[in-house]
Amino acid sequence: MHKSSKVHFLTAYVEYLLNKGIRSEEYYVGDASRFIRFLLANITEIDVANFINQSAKTASYQDRLRKTLRKFFNFGSEVLDLDNLEHILKKTR
Repeated sequence: MHKSSKVHFLTAYVEYLLNKGIRSEEYYVGDASRFIRFLLANITEIDVANFINQSAKTASYQDRLRKTLRKFFNFGSEVLDLDNLEHILKKTR
């Protein structure tokens, strides 16, 4: 696998594990998922604003990031019960 700016994290991680000879990725992906869930549960609106400002140089891309992150945070809130995500994007405007 080569490095790319458009690597999808989970797909790349599973591919990495399989290339390393891991027969079952269940524990590895489960632990990585719990770690990401921990990170999401502890982010603040400042973290999100910093990410948007660092990642998006144009106003249109910032708007797109807010839109896609809003969908991701809704998923985190609805499916993962991460209550802190509900209002973060509203505070980053």
